[in-house]
Amino acid sequence: MSKKRKCILIFLIIIIFIIISIFISKNKKHNSFPKIVLNGNTIIDLVEGQKYKEPGYKATDENDGNITDKVKIEGTINYKKEGVYELIYSVSNSKNEKANAYRFIKVNKKEEITYKDEYDNIDNTSRGWWSGNKFDHQRPAGGADINELKKYNAYFLGPDEKVIYLTFDEGSYDTYVKEIVDVLNNNDIKATFFFCKNYIVANSDLIKMMNEKGHSIGNHTYHHNNMPSLATRETFNKYLKEIKDVENAYYEITGKQMDKVYRDPRGEWSYRDLTIMKDLGYKTYFYSANYNDFSGTLTKEKALSEMTKRYHNGAIYLIHPNNKGNYEALESFIREMKKQGYTFDLVKNIKN
Repeated sequence: MSKKRKCILIFLIIIIFIIISIFISKNKKHNSFPKIVLNGNTIIDLVEGQKYKEPGYKATDENDGNITDKVKIEGTINYKKEGVYELIYSVSNSKNEKANAYRFIKVNKKEEITYKDEYDNIDNTSRGWWSGNKFDHQRPAGGADINELKKYNAYFLGPDEKVIYLTFDEGSYDTYVKEIVDVLNNNDIKATFFFCKNYIVANSDLIKMMNEKGHSIGNHTYHHNNMPSLATRETFNKYLKEIKDVENAYYEITGKQMDKVYRDPRGEWSYRDLTIMKDLGYKTYFYSANYNDFSGTLTKEKALSEMTKRYHNGAIYLIHPNNKGNYEALESFIREMKKQGYTFDLVKNIKN
């Protein structure tokens, strides 16, 4: 075959390849369909009387691009009646090709919570918590018997394994929570944050982001009061309000029920208080490693020294994010613990 004929053949092959590619491309676009992606869970739990908050969605089409504004939602929810309700999301592209997505809303029966006569027989002495944490890296005894606390779904230690549980308590102070969360995210660490209502309401965007990143946000009451003082028949409604108002604030922002993890403000607790929280479906978490970081200013070096003195298997750390030294020392502490063979987890994953 002459050189000229070879060139012509190669040219024809290229032309045929281009034509086939164009055909495939057009055919692919012609056969493409729109797509709907739902944010959040496809099954959402509500309690009777609680309104549904749409987590959001996005619809796209290969030809039309973003067509989220064309999505229609059908279905009704009876907020006053227990049951499972279906929401149907539908969208059509410019070629009238359609796509559907489905979400199910489960409305659970609202339990009427009242003060039980048996609460009067449970010790309501207000106690302070102490960790008993020494500097020998052994598991401390803590402020109450660990097996006794388990009867109330209360914990101050995780299992005797090389796992550390970072927890942060915040009321309504000036804080480095955002910076701390950035450090945790950059190191692929999940942590538990106990927040009061005012902080949740004032930092809605941060709360949404923390939720999306997998951090656990726990209940630290509305007003940061002494809860045993409200654990009486006469003040029981105030007790419930301290807890329920935080739950509602979190739901209004995220559209999700908050994790049923709890910490008493200022470490002030009673056995009656623990019993009530257990009856409300919560687990209470004290701590086994803490230091004087809630007042004054710690340097990065001092905070890091205090943290590394106290590590032990199953340690639940209490750290206050209003202290800049804690934030500045956190990444160094995480890296050091990883070198020591430790991993990090959420307190809600602690098993009985």
